[in-house]
Amino acid sequence: MAAQAAQTLMCPEAEANLSEFFAHAQAVLAAGAEASPALLNALASSTNDMAARPCRWLDADETAAGNTAADLLGRPAFKQALLLIANEVTRWSWAPAQRSAEEHEGLRAKVGALRAVELLCGSLLLVAPPTPPVLDFARRLVRSQTLEALSGRLSDARAELDFLSDQAAAAAAAGGAGPFVHADACSLLLPLVASVGAPAVLTRGCLMLAVRVSNAAPQPQQRQPAAASGAAPEPSAPAQPAGAAAGGSGGASDSAAEEAAAASASYAQELAAALRASAVVEHTCIALASVLRLWDATGPEAIEEHPGVDPAFLRALSAHADKTVSNVTSTFPALHAATEVGLSAGLRIVAALGPAAFYSSVAHGIAVLSALDGETSYGLDPAVLAGFTRVFWVEVAERLESGSSSGVRRSKDFRCVGPLMNLAASLAGKGFILWDPAAASGIFPPFAVLPLAMRVARVGVQAADEAAGRTEVVAVAALRAAQQGTGPCRVLLDWTMAPVLAVFALQAASSAMRAGAGPEGSACLGEEWWRLAAALTPHLRAPAAGFPGVSLPSHYGKHILAELPSVTLAPAPLPLALPPAPPLGLESALAGGVLPCLERLFRRAAASLRESRPDSSEVEALLALNARYDDVSAWLAPLLAWGNARQAAALVRTIGKGLEATAAADTITPDDTVCGDAVLAMASHFLTAGRLWLEGLAASRDRGPGSAGPLAQRAGPGGGGAGAHSPAERQLLEMLAAAAAAWLPPMCRLLWARFDAGAMLSSPLITCLCWQPVLARVDATHGTPTRPSAVVAAGPAAAGAAAGSSASGAGWGTALTDPVRLVRVALRMVDGDGAGPVGDPKKVLYLRYLAQACCTVAAAFPEEVAGRGRAGPVWETSKLRALTAELRTHGHAAEAEAAEALPAQLVRWAHGSGPRGGRGGARASAASGAQALAARFGAWFPGLEAAAALLPASPAAARACLGGCSNPACANLEGDSDAALPLRACAGCGGAASYCSRECQTAHWRSGHREACRVRGG
Repeated sequence: MAAQAAQTLMCPEAEANLSEFFAHAQAVLAAGAEASPALLNALASSTNDMAARPCRWLDADETAAGNTAADLLGRPAFKQALLLIANEVTRWSWAPAQRSAEEHEGLRAKVGALRAVELLCGSLLLVAPPTPPVLDFARRLVRSQTLEALSGRLSDARAELDFLSDQAAAAAAAGGAGPFVHADACSLLLPLVASVGAPAVLTRGCLMLAVRVSNAAPQPQQRQPAAASGAAPEPSAPAQPAGAAAGGSGGASDSAAEEAAAASASYAQELAAALRASAVVEHTCIALASVLRLWDATGPEAIEEHPGVDPAFLRALSAHADKTVSNVTSTFPALHAATEVGLSAGLRIVAALGPAAFYSSVAHGIAVLSALDGETSYGLDPAVLAGFTRVFWVEVAERLESGSSSGVRRSKDFRCVGPLMNLAASLAGKGFILWDPAAASGIFPPFAVLPLAMRVARVGVQAADEAAGRTEVVAVAALRAAQQGTGPCRVLLDWTMAPVLAVFALQAASSAMRAGAGPEGSACLGEEWWRLAAALTPHLRAPAAGFPGVSLPSHYGKHILAELPSVTLAPAPLPLALPPAPPLGLESALAGGVLPCLERLFRRAAASLRESRPDSSEVEALLALNARYDDVSAWLAPLLAWGNARQAAALVRTIGKGLEATAAADTITPDDTVCGDAVLAMASHFLTAGRLWLEGLAASRDRGPGSAGPLAQRAGPGGGGAGAHSPAERQLLEMLAAAAAAWLPPMCRLLWARFDAGAMLSSPLITCLCWQPVLARVDATHGTPTRPSAVVAAGPAAAGAAAGSSASGAGWGTALTDPVRLVRVALRMVDGDGAGPVGDPKKVLYLRYLAQACCTVAAAFPEEVAGRGRAGPVWETSKLRALTAELRTHGHAAEAEAAEALPAQLVRWAHGSGPRGGRGGARASAASGAQALAARFGAWFPGLEAAAALLPASPAAARACLGGCSNPACANLEGDSDAALPLRACAGCGGAASYCSRECQTAHWRSGHREACRVRGG
């Protein structure tokens, strides 16, 4: 089918065009340097016609365009003719001088033919896939020193342009019209200007082919690259196409594949050597400066000062100069692409080509940026600034002429966003910068990088805010106002471009900061950086049109949110307290609005799950952030500890609603890779790390000077004073307890739903397992735990009711549905041979918490564990013995002793025996055995009671610090923040409860508020 599509693109007209090119090329090759202008003009005409076709093919069908280009380069006669004519025309040199009209015409014809051949080679390589014939053509072109020859012709063109510019300047100073009134000069000037951009097209085609080669297949490691110099065969020498086999055997086929892979590997090395030897990009940028100087000398004022100048000529000159600027500057993204796809080291470093390339990229971006925001141009050369700015205004005029605010060159040749993206990439610092650092710093000092990157980011955010929701009529009116100077020029950056630009600029600013560009070497990004980052969250759904391969949400999560300041809550062997001061940059991030920014992301992600849109932009951003950080608590804990308490509480509530939406959508998969897991994985990791921090905090305080024990000195949020806790520790304790109350119920329901469907979610299992012991001890201290049997028997509906009742005073036992079953499932994962549900780094913690859970659940629910009404205990004694062996292997003697005591106790319970073997009935036996187990917790788990003492007495007490709607099952996701929901107080209980909606008030009334309201009201 691909071949058929390609053949249809080679229509009879194209075949006729191809025949004309072949005939004209043969005639020029026969005449050599003595070819007449008429013959050269004919060659240029037919070649230009062929060069224009790949772009039209690309617009029609991208795949078919590539196939058609590959088909052309696979035709031996065409390929050899193109190589020979390229070799011929690139060797014609000249020098500036006074010439006759005939000499001008001859040089004009040679320059036109040179430009046409370069464009044809480049346009074919830009669209062709890396097939063996295409790769063979590119390698022959590179090895025949075509790029080196083009550098020579660029030097000739630059000298000619400077010669004409000097003449123009001298004539203007003398009050004359200069050489531009003469037809011969005009006829030469236009192709000269256009010829400067043609080598850039060819260079870009060679680079993008290298990128496609790298993406197509892995490179063989054993092959050595071919010679990368100009000692290759002449273009006229026949070549065996890569991949051609001399037989039909399987061995020959393997040999052909190896040859093709070796050719691919060699091409990158050969291209790198040619780019380095020729410095063709550097020569192109130097010649571009001459074009801009000449363009400045023939600006709009030339028509007013010299009426004899043909306005049509000046318009044509502007069009040629505009196209040349676009062709040259579009080489920079190709260089970036070539450095980001894992190409050879030679091709990656060859981009450091010198000051002219850096200057051109930065100057173009600064000129456009100055036109957009009206600020400084950093002393750019007036001619360069005027030339690049004129390109910008050409874009405005073209869009208005087309009657569309987006113009007619959508996503192909942006004169506005392209230079700014190149500028951001050039400023991005180590790992992204293309230029020689010494040369770059000499032109643009490091201390100026950060302010410039922030300027680009500000423009991007402002343009995104202005463009969001703007109609086409309003956009065209804004363009007209910009042209007339009565409105901002940011209208050129529409909603599909501006957010991407802002993200890349913020990334450049953070890279510059890490490289020491901040004030006094500070690595703090600053409040404005975070304010701009937060302002981008409403624009994550903007389609990144014109940026193929760029996912705005993923890039935002991976490179912007990943800058969140962090602390480590759980270093080995035990977690320590929070540092006395917030981590560097946290205050700036909080002042910049990072907490509301994150809440918006979680809120929109939860809403998309509820609406069955699992691929939303916000979910993608959170997945990228989750993938970037191994430990979510490292960035979430500092935000909750030092952030505004109201904003932190709103984030905790929103994440809880996200878990509820995830449970309702039931989109979780065992491999933790799809949408709902962005919320579930983050919540699980934070709670698990928080449990570790809780234990370590209690242990470190106990060891502190003058400590009287955790119960005497540091009761938790629900038990009195906080003693030695710092304000940040107190707030984090409150948020952690509230998160456990709000997140564990839906997390547990998700765990059982997927387990019943045949899948096991390891992260929620570990989270529920590590929290069960400490919550059970809180219940044991403050009251009788809720029996799980009634909740389990009633099914999923009872879980929601239990969550509602937990807000009315029930114990923590309602947070974890069926803890007896939880332990039974966890025990099945222990087989005593070193395997487990998690990797080695987490296995020891898993075993320790499992031992704690076994004992605390047995003490809290002895009858259920004893298997009341069953043939025996619900837990397998063999699994408990395997757990004991594992714990001893890892050196945890106390937990091993606890696990070892359980099997014998389970047997006694099953036979109705007491803790010492006496008889007394099953119920009495279970009760006495549970008391005996609980009495030994202090010896087995010395930190458990202290950690439990830090928590509130009930989920209701834990949720009290969150505020918001009093309905614990509230699912209202309206707006951008839970803190912004309007609340109405319950009149019956004097305002003790408040609700965001009538539905929430009714639901809470039915789930238990009725009784509480009557008591308070009475």
